[in-house]
Amino acid sequence: MSGISNEELVRKAVITADALATAGKLNPAQSDKFIDYVVDETILKNNARIVRFRNESLEIDKIGVGTRAAVPKAEATDPGIRRGITTGKVTLTPREIMVPVEIGDTFREINIEGEDVEDAIMRLFATRLANDAEELYINGDLLGPAITENAYKGAGSTTQHIKDAYLALHDGWLRLADGGHVVDAELQNIGLGVFGKAVRAMPTKFRRNKGNLRWFLSPDLYQLYAEKLATRATMLGDDAAGGGLHKPFGITPVEVPLMDLTPQVVEHTSLAASATFTLRYKNVTNVVVHPQALADTPTTPFVAGTDYTLDAAAGTITNLDVGIGDGDPIKITYDASPQLMLTHMSNLIVGIGRDVRIEKDRDIFKGVNQYAITAKVAVQYEEVDALVKVKNIGNGV
Repeated sequence: MSGISNEELVRKAVITADALATAGKLNPAQSDKFIDYVVDETILKNNARIVRFRNESLEIDKIGVGTRAAVPKAEATDPGIRRGITTGKVTLTPREIMVPVEIGDTFREINIEGEDVEDAIMRLFATRLANDAEELYINGDLLGPAITENAYKGAGSTTQHIKDAYLALHDGWLRLADGGHVVDAELQNIGLGVFGKAVRAMPTKFRRNKGNLRWFLSPDLYQLYAEKLATRATMLGDDAAGGGLHKPFGITPVEVPLMDLTPQVVEHTSLAASATFTLRYKNVTNVVVHPQALADTPTTPFVAGTDYTLDAAAGTITNLDVGIGDGDPIKITYDASPQLMLTHMSNLIVGIGRDVRIEKDRDIFKGVNQYAITAKVAVQYEEVDALVKVKNIGNGV
């Protein structure tokens, strides 16, 4: 089978001349197909509510009833009581993201998709966008964590930091979960004791149907749980050792690939001289401290032991009043101890704009076709009261 030229590739793919005619905007059918791919490539499928929108912002109505609707009924008597509904809104505010993709000329030589190359290209784009968007859904924080210039830009300093402007686009699920029911595991290792605390912390009205509940946790944290089960000389232990899925208290676990065992956290504070600040998490690692105004200029972090002291186990930082002045605002970025979330699978909301644009250019010196994929995304919970977050889990078996 002979390869096809890049021109034919674009002409035959979903990214057609017609699609590119209006500033690269996909038509509704193409956009929906692209979004389907994005969802299928992530944990979102069957675990989150996907909302497609065209507006700059979107409000989702919530409808419920009070804690009790029934009243006693007497023969031929009006009970004199009327029940109403409670309403509310969840607001999704989308942010625009771009994914740059390059396809080299050699692609035409190794293409084996034939007439199905359209789907191959869309899967390629969808995978790239899906991974980046899912990282934002999970780890986003409006404060913007510090990241090395090299890690963010693919070049530059490996020791100096800039603000991660991408993760600063949204508060992701881990950060938003701080508004729910937060349980401190006090560094207890993962096990039924930790899962039990989470179940008890969720209001009973949200856990009647455990089939709709999900544990959301990192693959490494679930692996630690499986290893603990595997040490048991029981059928359950044998099943865990063989890779069987165990549902703690009848609730299905969902391993989230882009959720780290020790997720990154960022906090802002202003420390007076000799003052101590207590972080939200204990047993922290990879701590870096910068001025709160950290932006796109590579900056050397403050020095532990000179500018501040750190008690990693307790999760506290004390200002030594050397590099950090009295009351200076600072940004603290660190890796926290493991955590997990318990909620209804439909409680996670992702908004994806239908106005997807895919635009093409050519770099003749590199011999590549360049595509810029632009989309709008938003993330939220429908009901924060139906959410439990467990923090400060131990990272042992």
